[in-house]
Amino acid sequence: REGDRHNMASLLQYDCLPRLLDAAMCGRDPEMHLMNSWNGMVTKERLAAEQWLGFRPEELHRLWQSEEQRGFDETILFDVSPGTGEYMHIETLFRAQPAVPRAYTDMNPGMWQDLTMLKVERVENGMQEDGNASPYCRALERGIEAQGLRFRPGLHTRWAFHGSSAVEEIVFNPIAGFQPLMSGSRAAALWGPGTYFARDAKYVYDGGFCKVLPDGSKQMLLCMVMTGIPCLGDPTHRGVMPVRQGRHRY
Repeated sequence: REGDRHNMASLLQYDCLPRLLDAAMCGRDPEMHLMNSWNGMVTKERLAAEQWLGFRPEELHRLWQSEEQRGFDETILFDVSPGTGEYMHIETLFRAQPAVPRAYTDMNPGMWQDLTMLKVERVENGMQEDGNASPYCRALERGIEAQGLRFRPGLHTRWAFHGSSAVEEIVFNPIAGFQPLMSGSRAAALWGPGTYFARDAKYVYDGGFCKVLPDGSKQMLLCMVMTGIPCLGDPTHRGVMPVRQGRHRY
């Protein structure tokens, strides 16, 4: 008989169906297996650049220029010199194109590689890190391992881009730069209210999310994000994420 036309067309995109089958038969946690398959959607050059930068807050300290690399100086923004390894790896992330077609509209893909990256500044906010980022990362690690899983930096933490008109408030805040439950939105909140990050810098640029500076140049943030184990978003969702196991949430 004719079915109800429940057409799961998304299963045919990005090898989704075979990846789901592999995850179901992997003999380990299927969610972790599926998450790991996402690395195939970016280039090896980008993965290498992310690995060089590091996937834990403390790993970034080796690059810091503040006194004793603690981030307690009056200066919070430090220029990254062109030609250094740090600058080159950040530029690799900035220019990186995905290994698969983007799910969103891709405007002028040919011009992206010719866009000029004018400046890179490193944020060294020790108060924000000591009071928020590092404790959250440790809590995330404990929560994942309490579910019988191995915490994997680079899988449960990732590098992503963010555009906002409130860059100064995010960077200089001594407690919490991003406040998802209080954030506004310049576009439809397709996955619910909160702070949105993008895998690709080009999406932030094309979407008009960058801060426009007085000279006409555009500014965005490259962030190490502690994503943990994700779940499907919903535009009607409010508050904390659903429970995954016991008292542990996505």
